[in-house]
Amino acid sequence: MSGEARIALQLAGHSHGGQVRIPGQGALVLPYLGRKYDMGLYQVGGMWLYTNRGLGEISVPMRINCPPELTLFTLTRA
Repeated sequence: MSGEARIALQLAGHSHGGQVRIPGQGALVLPYLGRKYDMGLYQVGGMWLYTNRGLGEISVPMRINCPPELTLFTLTRA
């Protein structure tokens, strides 16, 4: 390693995935900091980023086309 830290994976807090998603359009409402990477796995530069949908709700007690999610990761040595 050349003294430069390399981050391979970032596990982000949950955004609730928007709770209500319209097929082909996405979430109706997302928190400000959850708009760019609302749910799922993304490759950002050379790093992987994962945003979880979470288990609960905010404001409106419902989920439509956005089931709750509990993610289990198994990390292995590269």
